[in-house]
Amino acid sequence: MVATETVKTVLLVLLGLSILWIIIIVVRNDMQTIVRALIVAALLGLGLYYVSSTKLETLSFRAIKEDLFPVKARAYTYAKREGYVAGSPTTTFVFEDPGPPLSLAMMDGGKYMAIRDVRSVNVVLEYLGLPPVEEGVPELAAMTGKTLDADKYRWDDYAKGILLLERGICRDMTAAQTFPCIARITVTYR
Repeated sequence: MVATETVKTVLLVLLGLSILWIIIIVVRNDMQTIVRALIVAALLGLGLYYVSSTKLETLSFRAIKEDLFPVKARAYTYAKREGYVAGSPTTTFVFEDPGPPLSLAMMDGGKYMAIRDVRSVNVVLEYLGLPPVEEGVPELAAMTGKTLDADKYRWDDYAKGILLLERGICRDMTAAQTFPCIARITVTYR
């Protein structure tokens, strides 16, 4: 991660050098390299414009990717159930088919799936009015070894308590596709 102000300063210096390069090319009448110099100056100018207009305080490849290509939010149909489990209040959100899509990656060994890109989860949590998760987690069965925990993902350090996400397979008949989705989210409050 790099501070935005540092990147802005570096890009400004490089843009100044590229403009100086263009002036030298024009003075020497070397028109064969003018196109390269203009492309470099344009790219540096676009980078400087992005860094100047972004609201990010620190830059990383992931932060830039999330800023430039946000996950689109949709309206999802769900049922909300509130209750108690072992004396702790819980809220469960059960999504109707097709539920929110879930971005998964195969773990090493190929037996279990993991959530590495939390953007799809955070879009749904924001839609439900819940705080986001910070990082992805492996499938719960990979840690417990129990087949009962397959298709479940748990965040024990969630801001409101324990977050349990259950994966399902959804079918979108309008697009004739099948995809992994979020079937249920349960928050057990502290």
